[in-house]
Amino acid sequence: MNRARGATATSQGHWGRFTGFWATEVGLSVFTGLLALEIFVVAPLENLRILGAGVIDVLFTLLLICGVLALHPGRILRVLVVVLVSIAIGLRWMAVWHPMAWIVGAGSLLAAVTLGCFAAIVLTRVFETGPVTRHRIHGAVCAYLLFGLTWAAAYAFIGEAFPQAFNVASGAGLSDQPASRFVYFSFVTLTTVGYGDITAVHPLARTLVVAEALTGQLFPAIIIGGLVSSVLQTRSES
Repeated sequence: MNRARGATATSQGHWGRFTGFWATEVGLSVFTGLLALEIFVVAPLENLRILGAGVIDVLFTLLLICGVLALHPGRILRVLVVVLVSIAIGLRWMAVWHPMAWIVGAGSLLAAVTLGCFAAIVLTRVFETGPVTRHRIHGAVCAYLLFGLTWAAAYAFIGEAFPQAFNVASGAGLSDQPASRFVYFSFVTLTTVGYGDITAVHPLARTLVVAEALTGQLFPAIIIGGLVSSVLQTRSES
């Protein structure tokens, strides 16, 4: 009995250290690195058929799980995020096995909501009281990447609900997976580059494009101003 209790306590201790690591600022930096790995390495390699078709789904699932561990919001919000993440993961894999239109659309919509919640929680950690560290700067980058993925999921939902919502120029990434195409379009819009190879046609899609472009313009200024303000406040208190 004592051995069983000891083993349970040890396992709980290991789990506590694991979740505690993700709750630190270092864990936030690791989460940012995983997010960048999915966007800039795994997704392109899958598009080139170098990686298997399910690798991006596995990594996305791991990212959502790590996100729940890394963000550590309040108890009520944590329960809400866990529920959203669980349903989003379920819909993601249902879409892999049974790619029905309503499953794919619902999964994209819920992914957009979940990633948006992650971005909001990350920003609260970036601007919480205390000195500005490189991990908080990583958190600001993480929020920026999450914004791009959030809009990409929203575009995927609109593209599923309204098949003619986006116009793709002839030969412009037609071999890409739809999800990768929308990720590309989202970050091109977020950075206000606007190559024009993919354009929004549906009014709802255009509204989202305008909102994302404004976010891409305002976010860096707000983040830089907020971090500078935090630095000045910390210096005045010391």
